Amino acid sequence: MRKILFTVASILILNMGFALASDNAPHEPKSIKILTSQIYTMLGENIIPNEIRGSLAEIRIAVDEGNHLRVLSIETDNEALRKFLKTSIDFKKINKGTYKKGIVYRIPIEVRK
Repeated sequence: MRKILFTVASILILNMGFALASDNAPHEPKSIKILTSQIYTMLGENIIPNEIRGSLAEIRIAVDEGNHLRVLSIETDNEALRKFLKTSIDFKKINKGTYKKGIVYRIPIEVRK
């Protein structure tokens, strides 16, 4: 009798563990992915100069109270790319999303050749 009770109890405990482990909450895309896609769309709307093709950069941006992008820093060796990024995305309004105010986002950018 003890073995049967022990077996039933262990089966119930394992089933509860499996039931609690499965999380059926809907998956929301991360805000950095949404923000990155909006930035790439903004950059794609402009004509890309030939002198920045093949260049790399890493930008640090934040979202302010009015859902505007604020460029904090741009790390690159190409001065033309720095100017292009600054004029293309600084103070631009982004779509509404779940962006946390005061968080610094780091986004790598590579301009195709």
